[in-house]
Amino acid sequence: MPRTRLNIAFVNTCYRLGGAETVTAQLRRGMEERGHRTRLFVGLQKTYPLGDGVRPLYPRALSYLRNSRLGARVEALAPVLPWSDRAFRRLASSDFDVVHLHSFHGEYATLESLAWLARRKPVCWTIHSHWPVTGGCAHPLGCERYQDACGECPHLDQWPMNGVDITAEQLAAKRRWLSDAPIHAVAVSDHSLKLIGRSPVSARWAVTRIHNGIGMDWAQGGDRRRDAAFRASLGLSVDPAVRTILMVNRDYRNRDKGFPEMAEALRSIDPRGIQVVLVGGAAAWARGELPPGLDCVEVGYAVGERLQDFYRAADYFLFASAGENFPCVILEAMAAGCAIVATPTQGVTEQIVPGVNGWLAGEITGKALGLALQKALDGGDDLRESISRAGREWAVTHFSEETMVDRYESLYGALAGGGVGTAGVVGT
Repeated sequence: MPRTRLNIAFVNTCYRLGGAETVTAQLRRGMEERGHRTRLFVGLQKTYPLGDGVRPLYPRALSYLRNSRLGARVEALAPVLPWSDRAFRRLASSDFDVVHLHSFHGEYATLESLAWLARRKPVCWTIHSHWPVTGGCAHPLGCERYQDACGECPHLDQWPMNGVDITAEQLAAKRRWLSDAPIHAVAVSDHSLKLIGRSPVSARWAVTRIHNGIGMDWAQGGDRRRDAAFRASLGLSVDPAVRTILMVNRDYRNRDKGFPEMAEALRSIDPRGIQVVLVGGAAAWARGELPPGLDCVEVGYAVGERLQDFYRAADYFLFASAGENFPCVILEAMAAGCAIVATPTQGVTEQIVPGVNGWLAGEITGKALGLALQKALDGGDDLRESISRAGREWAVTHFSEETMVDRYESLYGALAGGGVGTAGVVGT
C-alpha cells in the first residue's frame, strides 16, 4: 500500500550541537527518503545552511548582530522571544500535518504558545532532556521534587538554571499550560518513560517510547585500529602496542558532561602504552587538566566522516555524563567498534550489558570509572575485541536508525489521521 505523503515541521533550538540535533537530522533524512516533505525551524542558533529546508524563527541577520557587540541594542529593539514566538504560532495556520518538537526550553516560544499550537496542530515532542516535565532541571538525578511542587532545588548549578531557583514557579507554569494540552510525548528510554509518567505536567500526555537509533554507515569502514597510515593521517600514534582511549564532548568545561570524572579516572590508571584523544569543544583546556605524563591528542570539534574516523581508530570510548536519556555518542562508538567504558548513567544502562558489550563503573564517580577502565585495559586485546564485536552487533541490531525512522513515520501518520490516544503509554 503506498504511503500517504506527509508534510512535517521539525522545531529545534539549534541546527547542529548534540544528540537532539543528531536525531532531528536522521529523521529529516529518513522521512525525505520515504517521500515525505520536511522543514526544520531553528529557534536560536545563528549558524545553519542556507536552503536545505531550514528556516529561522528569528532572522539570521538579527541573530548575527545579537551575537556581536551590538547584542544589547538589538535585543532592546527586536527582542528574540516575542519575534520567534510569533513565528512559532504561525505554524498553526501552516499546511504541515505534524509539528515535531525536539529541544524546547521556553527560549524561542512560550509555554502558552506551545499549548495553543498543540490544540490546533498535532504536536509530538521528543523528550531529549527532562526540562519539559520538571521545574527546570534537565535531569533530576534522583531528586523527586518534580513529582509535586519543586522548589529548594538541589541542582541549581545544572544547565539551564544557572544558580537561580525558580523551579516552583516553573513547574506551576508548566502544569497550568501543558498538563491538559494534547501533546504526544516520545520517550527515548525506559528511564525517561517512567519519569514522564510521574510528572504532574505530563501524566496525562500520550507517550510512545522510541529509542534513538544509529545508521549502518557507522558500522561500515572496517577495523582500522592497526592501520598505521590511517592513524597517522589522524595524528595518532602508529605504535601497534599503544591503545587509544577516545573521549567526545560538546564542551569539556561543562561539568554536567562528566569531564571531572573522566579526568580522575585517567589519573588513576597506568599511563604507559596509552594515548588519549580529546574530540570536542575546549579540548586544549581539557588537555591541560590531565596528567602531564599522559600522551594526549587534542582534536577540537569534529562531525561527520572525520568524527567517524576517530571512532574507528580508537580502542576504547570513555563516557561519564551524570544525566543522559539515551546518548547518541554511545551508539556511535559501539557501532564503530569502540569498547565502551562508562558510568551507570540512566539511559546508558539500557545500552550497555556489563561484560558483554561494554564495561560499567560501579557508581557515577571518577574513582569507580577509573577502576572500570583499568579492568578493561587489563583484560587485553582478545577481550576488548570480543566486547567491541558484541557492541557493534548490539547497536545495529537493537537500535537501528531504520527502525527508529519507521516508528516515527507510523507515529506521524497516526497523529495526522487523528488515530493516536490522548493519554498514557500508547506504544513501546
